[in-house]
Amino acid sequence: MKKPVIGMVFHGEYPTHPRIENQALHLISEGMEIHLFCVTYNQMDTLEENYKGIHIHRYYLPRWMYKLSALAYTIPFYHWLMQSHLKSFIASSQADILHVHNMNLAQAVFHLNKKYNLPIVLDLHENVPEIMKFYPHLQSGLGKLLIKPSQWKKKEEDFIRKSDRVIVVTNDAKEEIESRVGIASDKILVLPNFTNDSFKKPTYDKTLAERFTDKFNVLYIGDTGVRRGLESVIKAIPKLTDNVPNLNLIIVGSSSNDNELIKLIKNEGVENYVSLEGWQSENILPDYVHLCDVGICPLLRNLHHDTTYANKLFQYAMLGKPILASDSTAQKNLIESESWGLIHQANDSADFAKQLKKLYADTELRTRLGLNGEKSIQEKYNYNSSDFGKTFYNTLC
Repeated sequence: MKKPVIGMVFHGEYPTHPRIENQALHLISEGMEIHLFCVTYNQMDTLEENYKGIHIHRYYLPRWMYKLSALAYTIPFYHWLMQSHLKSFIASSQADILHVHNMNLAQAVFHLNKKYNLPIVLDLHENVPEIMKFYPHLQSGLGKLLIKPSQWKKKEEDFIRKSDRVIVVTNDAKEEIESRVGIASDKILVLPNFTNDSFKKPTYDKTLAERFTDKFNVLYIGDTGVRRGLESVIKAIPKLTDNVPNLNLIIVGSSSNDNELIKLIKNEGVENYVSLEGWQSENILPDYVHLCDVGICPLLRNLHHDTTYANKLFQYAMLGKPILASDSTAQKNLIESESWGLIHQANDSADFAKQLKKLYADTELRTRLGLNGEKSIQEKYNYNSSDFGKTFYNTLC
């Protein structure tokens, strides 16, 4: 019997992308065949390969196409150029179902599908039209003039209606789409950013751990842009050093905002309490999580952050680490309902410091919260326990 073939479509470079990779590996474990459309801006890259069992189809694009993609729903030129690549992918993969990650290439996919008439799953990793409002290049100049989040929102709603199924990250995102777009509840599947079991290693990097010995290590993983809330964490450090003298904030990630963060660290006089690690390989992220005492996610409040979960929440929980996170709605509901950690008011350095002092002072509390996270990941928050898998796709064929 022929394996069902899922043609995943991603507008970016790969590897790696945790949500896409974890989904693909789970589907492969259930006996499905996964082909992934992605792009590269490097002519030297291998265009086709088998990566962890995923059939990768890369299509080379000149660098100017990356910038053009930002205008995808301002002018249709980008979609016209991408259609030939997508047509080649659909033909070579012989996909039974198309699974479109985010909406960047959705218009081209729906246009081509008039010929193929394949079921389409639209996987919305985030509320792109809302988060675009915070992109630096949309704040002024040509970006502000040419790129309109309102146009992306109209397109998103159109694609949601046209899709056979829609996947979102949280219940909050599902409720927001239902109220805004008016589609049936059973058309939307909630699939959080579950972490693959391989994130838990049999052994961890001792050399890395030795760098942070005798410290109370507070870990942040991910993009360091302003909307992620690290400024309030850095401003909290002077409020903590008397009570937490061995405090060490580890930041694993980067963004165009890094120079401003470095200035803030110097202005606050907390250089000895912050370790800026930059972007690190996905393979070493578990080692950072393993050595930390508390994992943080200090997101600022906005419609996007209120309806999504960060990958890091599940990574912290999988390795049994207590979490300190902001009161962005979705993550607050998750952490409080599952007792994974404590919540602080977003963008409030005093409240962040207050909650971290509680965690520092109470080893038993940290242990209990960490064990809660580890247990619920094993029993509840994983792909095997979700409604996502072979059965989900079989209902579309």
